[in-house]
Amino acid sequence: MREVNLADPRMRAGSKRHGIEITSISRPIRPSDFRDFDLILAMDKQNREDILEAFNRLICSYCKKHDEIEVPDPYYGGPQGFEKVVDLLEGACESLLDSILVENSHLNS
Repeated sequence: MREVNLADPRMRAGSKRHGIEITSISRPIRPSDFRDFDLILAMDKQNREDILEAFNRLICSYCKKHDEIEVPDPYYGGPQGFEKVVDLLEGACESLLDSILVENSHLNS
């Protein structure tokens, strides 16, 4: 996604011909947008995929200690399955918290 920008001059000119003045600027989508807005629309399929990829991750994608893609359902197995789930979640949560701290380190300055 592009950083903060004015709309393309051709878009501003085209919209002006329709009586619409575009004076606002674009910005990348933020996690808080999902809380703050009732509706988020993508302009095309690639935009939608970018949004989903950026803000819709499986928890195992944060885990650095294991190669699993998903947390397995341990319900029909023995105690070792539940132990594995706890281990996966613990590793994923540690990495997730580390990434949140890094992403927000500028707030502590």
